[in-house]
Amino acid sequence: MEQPGRNIERLRRLCEEIKSRIDYRSFYQHYCSEARSTGARLHAQCPIPAHEHSGKGNPSLSVDLARGLFHCFSRDEGGDAIRFYELMHGATFARAVTELARDVGLDDGQQRSLAFRAAPDTTVEGVQQLPPLSFERMQAVCESFLDACRHEDQVEGISYLARRGIDRETIRRMGVVYFPRRAYRRVMRSMLDAFPLEELQRSGLFNARAHLTFYRHRLLFPFFVEGRAVYLQARTTASGVEPRWHNMRGAVPSLYNADALSQLVSGKIVYLVEGFTDTMTLLAHGFAAVGLVGAGGFREEWLAGLARFRVVAVLDADTAGERATTRYQEMFRARGIELARLELPSDVNDFFRQHPAAALEFTLMTEAALEEQGERMKDEG
Repeated sequence: MEQPGRNIERLRRLCEEIKSRIDYRSFYQHYCSEARSTGARLHAQCPIPAHEHSGKGNPSLSVDLARGLFHCFSRDEGGDAIRFYELMHGATFARAVTELARDVGLDDGQQRSLAFRAAPDTTVEGVQQLPPLSFERMQAVCESFLDACRHEDQVEGISYLARRGIDRETIRRMGVVYFPRRAYRRVMRSMLDAFPLEELQRSGLFNARAHLTFYRHRLLFPFFVEGRAVYLQARTTASGVEPRWHNMRGAVPSLYNADALSQLVSGKIVYLVEGFTDTMTLLAHGFAAVGLVGAGGFREEWLAGLARFRVVAVLDADTAGERATTRYQEMFRARGIELARLELPSDVNDFFRQHPAAALEFTLMTEAALEEQGERMKDEG
C-alpha cells in the first residue's frame, strides 16, 4: 500500500506536470464560454456553483492566463486551475489532480498508454523521413477518413461549435466532421482496411506505431480544392490539451475556405481572418471570409486568388495580429492590391457572441475602414 506521504508527494508532482501542459485559456473558457478576453486576462460571470451567482451584473471572475490563477471578487476566493476544478466539480484535491491528469494524458492507465501509442511521430522515428503522398492519394485518404468519421456520432462536435455560435448549416457547408473517442479504434480499423499502412503513414494520419494520430484531436476541418478535401487540421474539444491543433503531413495548401472564392463575384468584400472558428462565424452571418492558420500564415502565392475582391483584414486583437496585418498590407500593396484593416476589441467569434447587433456593427465598421482606405489612396495619389 502506498504511504500517505508518498501519495501526497506524487500528487504534487503530478500537479506541477499538469500546469506545465495545460492551456489555461481553453481550460477556463470551457467553463466560461461567454468570457471576455483583455490581453492576458479573461473576465466572466463566475460559474462556480457554490458561489450561486445570478449571472447578472458586472463580471466578477478574473483569470490571469499567464499564471493560470483565478479570482472571484464577489466572494474573494481564488487559486490555481486545480482549485478551480475542485470548486467547479465539488472534488477533492486528489480527484481534481487525477482527473485533470487524465485530460492532459498524464494518467497511468489505459488512456495514457493509448495516447502514447497514438502520438504523432518525432523526426527520429522514421515515418517523417518517408516521401509525402501524391496529391491524388492524399485527397483519397482525406475523403475516406472524413467519410468514416461522418458515420459516427457528431453531437459533441456540433455542441462544441454551437457554444461558439456556429450553426449546423455552416458546419455542414464547411464539411466539418467529428468522431467521439469511443469510435477511435473503429475509425482506425476502417482506414487500415481501406489503405496500405505505408500510405496512411506517409499522409501523417498514422504514426510509426501503426496508430491513428488523431486521438485527442477529433474535430476535423478540411481544406477543399474543387470540392474535394485535400488536407485536414483537427482541434481538441477537451480543455487543457496541448497542442490544441494537429494536422496531416505537409504544408497548409491554401487559405481556409479559399475554394469558395470561385463562386463569388468580382468586387465583393472578402474578410481575411485568423482561424477556422472566426471564418465560420462570418459565414454563419452571411459574410464572405477566408482564414489563416495562425496570424503569420499568409503566403504570397495566395495573393492572386484575392486580387479581384475588396479584402479586409480582421485578425486577432493581439500583438501578433497587429504585426501580421501591417506586414500583409505592405505585401498586398507591393502587388498593386489594397488591403483594408478592421480592428475589433476581441477576435471575430468573441465579438459576434458578445454583441447583440454584431452583424450591423461589423458592417458599419467595414464601411468606415474601406472609406478610410479610399481617402488614404486619394491622398497618396
